This record gives sequence, C-alpha cells and structure tokens, in this order.
Amino acid sequence: MHQTIKKIGCLIRLGSILEHLIGLVTFGFGKEIASGIATKMGYATCGCDERRIAMNKWTCKEYNEGLKL
Repeated sequence: MHQTIKKIGCLIRLGSILEHLIGLVTFGFGKEIASGIATKMGYATCGCDERRIAMNKWTCKEYNEGLKL
C-alpha cells in the first residue's frame, strides 16, 4: 500500500503542474515575466526552477533533476 502511494506521489509533481498552469495563464511567458519582475526588484533570478524542484520533492522525495538547491 505504501509503495503504491509513493509511486502516485512521484507521478503527481506539484511544481511541474503549477509551472504548466502558469504557462497556460500567461500564454507561455510566465518565466520571462517572473524574470523581468525579479530583475526590476534587484534579484539575480526569479527562482522558478528551484521552486519547481522543491515543490516536486514535496510529493516525491526521490525527485532529482540534477540541480543543487
């Protein structure tokens, strides 16, 4: 039972789902908009990729994309 729940959690990647929803709402310009706002506020990056990976790890502890957080 626990393995089944674990596998379902790895299929449901919360960060990736949110990224796709933002892409739909912003017609694919979500990351560009966020980067522009972050630059105007003085940040080096928007942190989009780090946030997506962290949220994916909420549902799948073994999730690894190769980026260090």
